[in-house]
Amino acid sequence: MVQFTYFVWCASLALLVSLASCDRECPDNRKEQNHDEANLNHDLLCAYNADFRPVTDHKDAVNVSVRLALKYLSFDALEETFTVHSWVGITWKDQFLKWTPSDYGNILETQLESHQIWSPRMALFNADATMYQSEQMYTSCLVQHDGNVTCVPHVAHTGICRTSLRNWPYDEQNCTLYFGSWMNTGEQVNYTFFKTRPVVMDDYQNGPGWKLLHVVNERLPGKYKCCPNNTYPMLKYTFVLKRISAGPAAIVVVPSVVIILLTLMSLVLDVKDYTRLVLICFSLYGHFAFLKEIGYQIPKHSADPPILLLFLRDSMIITLAGIVETLLLMYLRQRVIPAPGWIVTVNRLVSSGPGKYVVFTEFDPNEEFDTKGLTEVSSRGDDAKARVHLDWIQFANLLNSVMFIVAALAYVVLLSVYLPRDN
Repeated sequence: MVQFTYFVWCASLALLVSLASCDRECPDNRKEQNHDEANLNHDLLCAYNADFRPVTDHKDAVNVSVRLALKYLSFDALEETFTVHSWVGITWKDQFLKWTPSDYGNILETQLESHQIWSPRMALFNADATMYQSEQMYTSCLVQHDGNVTCVPHVAHTGICRTSLRNWPYDEQNCTLYFGSWMNTGEQVNYTFFKTRPVVMDDYQNGPGWKLLHVVNERLPGKYKCCPNNTYPMLKYTFVLKRISAGPAAIVVVPSVVIILLTLMSLVLDVKDYTRLVLICFSLYGHFAFLKEIGYQIPKHSADPPILLLFLRDSMIITLAGIVETLLLMYLRQRVIPAPGWIVTVNRLVSSGPGKYVVFTEFDPNEEFDTKGLTEVSSRGDDAKARVHLDWIQFANLLNSVMFIVAALAYVVLLSVYLPRDN
């Protein structure tokens, strides 16, 4: 027990010694300096209340001028979010932050922290709710002797931007940010633009994948039928962006044209050795691959689908029809029964009329004979089987030529209507 008491006494003595050493007075050369700037800041804030608008008459409005100095911009088309990094220049007049310069050594301006004085809370109305964005700014402000206050905080605003992907990947997006006061009316806090250069782009740098074309600023008066005696003005900034499309075009657009050529090339090949079937099936697989690639780069639930998707969709249907036609031609090549009368009649009409210029594809009739040999044999009537086989081959040539012409015309229409272009 005695040892415990002795330990407590020693600990208390050590604590008293440490407290006594902390209460030492500052040396004479380190005492508080009562110079003019310190006196000015003390006098300005001694009875200042930052919770209320800085007006002597509550009926007066605080006019707040805003200027955006853009620094950086990023746009996430998948999430449809738009982020603007900028220096926001804000100026207003505080009627309680005035002084006579001659009373304070002719000081014309001083600096105060924004949380020490009243500052406007500029809210972003279409902000991304998943990201915290404070309305209060934290920065140093420049206060002039006549009460003018200027703050230039560095702020990143993230808003919602609905995308229009119709001309993807050569699309342009219009993203708009709406700023204003969340609680105060226009008769209390009136937001306006700087009279000169409301948007500054001297040090702006484009974000990845997008180029900023121009910015349009507009002040909305905020008059609503619900509140005829009050206004809720807003500052509207519309950013016009253009996608840098060299990469997506090389990945999707150019290969889409290549698979068209593959499909058309396959339609002029013979079906005998399965080369045509393999080539056109590869073209169909390419359609699915490009559709999957586009799906990774565009919003999954976009209400305005890219016309390139419609182009690939219709091209895929044409390719699928080419596969069905190839299988049909392979079946016709193996027919050994006499052709129906209407097929023979169609063959004669085409071969004897202008339709013969439509038929430009020629298939080998069989493995043993060429077309000339079969014609000579069939003309002598010595080989009925050859005559039957030639009827089917001629009909297959006609079908293939018609299919090629229809597919080529369809692709011309698709290219002119659905293929996106860089304006």
